[in-house]
Amino acid sequence: MKQHIQYMRAGALTLLMLVNAPVFAVNASPAEIAVLPAYCDAKIGSKPAAADSYWDARLGHGNWIHMHHYCGGLVEMNRYYRQNPADRLPTLERAIWEFDYVLKYTSPDFSLRADAHYNRGKVLLLEGKNGLALGDFQKALELNPGMPAASIELANLYKKQGKKEMALSTLKAALEKSPAHKGLQRNYLEMGGSQTDFAEIQKAAAAPAPLPPAAPKSGDASAKTDAHATVPEGSTTDQAAVIEPKIGNMTNPWCRFCPDDTPDKAAKPEKN
Repeated sequence: MKQHIQYMRAGALTLLMLVNAPVFAVNASPAEIAVLPAYCDAKIGSKPAAADSYWDARLGHGNWIHMHHYCGGLVEMNRYYRQNPADRLPTLERAIWEFDYVLKYTSPDFSLRADAHYNRGKVLLLEGKNGLALGDFQKALELNPGMPAASIELANLYKKQGKKEMALSTLKAALEKSPAHKGLQRNYLEMGGSQTDFAEIQKAAAAPAPLPPAAPKSGDASAKTDAHATVPEGSTTDQAAVIEPKIGNMTNPWCRFCPDDTPDKAAKPEKN
């Protein structure tokens, strides 16, 4: 009987894989869509035309046409936590199907590809498939180095495997990119990370940005520009130094529209 149920489940999943349609996402309620990212409302929610055009241009049309599957995967993940244990396995299987679809049909440079790997890894963790989940978290970090959420999940898996140094190294690398992230800070310190290294990371993050180089002083030879300098071959004219025309006159160099009353042009007094 158990084997029969497994065959039925495998057959159902195979059938789903043959259907290229928003099988799950279209059934999401407004409340479920409200907690998703804005692009999901544009794709499977209220679908405002301006938002649809915006996300189509931002994510790429070839990726946008498949986004209902990514949003559907997020919906299924959220449903998992509200369901009875008996209903959770089919929900996870649908979520895996959705993220598999996204990773198969979107472009390699899809900006949410790292997130898709991370979310699929989370689902695999919930299914107890730690080895497969680890691979997804590693791929997410390959695509988005230092991604805090993926770094934390990967470090926890390394810790479970007894690879504490790899776990700490993962968290430290993420901290260097996101030193203010509270989750990274907590996990690194609770896992026994070096207090010295942690302090140095925080100190480097708090250091003021270096000041831009000071402008050359007036009269400095380096500040003088040769108006007749030759523009290097291949350069465009807008790359050459632009010499602003002087304004005003000798008696008031700051007045652009004052009359020129220099001594050689000053009006002579009328004779009596």
